Amino acid sequence: MTKSQAQPVDVRYGHECQLALSVDSDRLVARREPPDQLDSLDQSIRDALAAPLDFPPLAQAVIPGDHVVIALDTDTPAADTILAAIWDVLSARDVDPGDVLVLQPRCTGPGQPNDPRSELPVDIRDQVRWQIHDPDQTEGGHYLATSSSGERVYLAAELIEADLVIPVGPVVFDSVLGYRGTHSVLYPGLSNSESIARAVGRGHRELDPNDQRPLRQLIDDVGWLLGVQFCVQVVPAGATGVAGVWAGLPESVFREARESLEAAWRVEIDERSDIVVASIESDGGGHGWEQVGRALEMARNLVTREGRILLLTDLDETPGDGLKLLQNADAPTEALSPLKSLAPSDLVSATQCVEATDWARVYLLSQLDNDLVEDLFITPLENPDEVGRLLSQPGQCLIVENAQHAYGRVRVVE
Repeated sequence: MTKSQAQPVDVRYGHECQLALSVDSDRLVARREPPDQLDSLDQSIRDALAAPLDFPPLAQAVIPGDHVVIALDTDTPAADTILAAIWDVLSARDVDPGDVLVLQPRCTGPGQPNDPRSELPVDIRDQVRWQIHDPDQTEGGHYLATSSSGERVYLAAELIEADLVIPVGPVVFDSVLGYRGTHSVLYPGLSNSESIARAVGRGHRELDPNDQRPLRQLIDDVGWLLGVQFCVQVVPAGATGVAGVWAGLPESVFREARESLEAAWRVEIDERSDIVVASIESDGGGHGWEQVGRALEMARNLVTREGRILLLTDLDETPGDGLKLLQNADAPTEALSPLKSLAPSDLVSATQCVEATDWARVYLLSQLDNDLVEDLFITPLENPDEVGRLLSQPGQCLIVENAQHAYGRVRVVE
């Protein structure tokens, strides 16, 4: 009998952390690495702006005096580089920097996003306005129109009054929408608090991303009602990198970016794995519980019942209100009813945590207090060496890096 060979695997996680793992080759089902980053991101963005999909170059879409709103998704990798490239086009068309607004939805987690204007020329950096939308203010809800489904749509006044709105963000898998991207930065995040509350959902783990979702259809309707005809979208690579960038007509951009996303980040295996190692690097949206929830959902879809999920993170973020409900429960599923009724801002990530801990044994490498982690029905890992100990136990193993971007599915045999 041939003895199995140990296969070394270097896995990146957290804020530039790396862990050397060793797994027997006959136990390693697959290792999914992130896609390669673009060799020259800045040039790729400028090329996309100069030759958009099914739309004239951006330079032909603006004139001096235009008021331009760049609706920027808070999870956008390399947002500062993208914004600098867009500004160069606007500047060449004599658009005044005071007529440009970078508008972002309010974060659902703690803290604020980084200032995306850091790569703009110093002399105009403060002239280009940067604003975090407040959905609780009256201005957060100006009436736009009624959607085809009969929904009254309210949006930030800045969007409605703009001459040109450019949505900028990532195309990624999303448990509620199927796919985030294009118009999803506009609604409900740049609407009013009532619209945001109505849109809060628990996700649909049983659906494939390609399945129709009513909210996704409403979002696309909102983009059409607002008259958005140009957007810039990216597919993330590892950490804060970008694997692809597209500009142009939203429908065309979404189609191309979605194909790239599927090739890069869909993980499919023939049968569930006993161990799923899911690493999370700090990305365009940070390094918090939202990223952990997405990684847990991916791993939950691929691990066996009572199997082991090993999360490699550098997490040091206080749990939100939804996760605190889980802390106070006697069993994970006891938190589902109050989560549904209260609908906290971290409803999705809290639900993802509930479903994963109810299905499998979850282990977390982080900077969090051990007692806090245990209250979430998760076993804390004291140090990276414990990961190797768990990997040495019997069972098939799957390794997915930057798992917060991946969608996991077991192939259906017909």
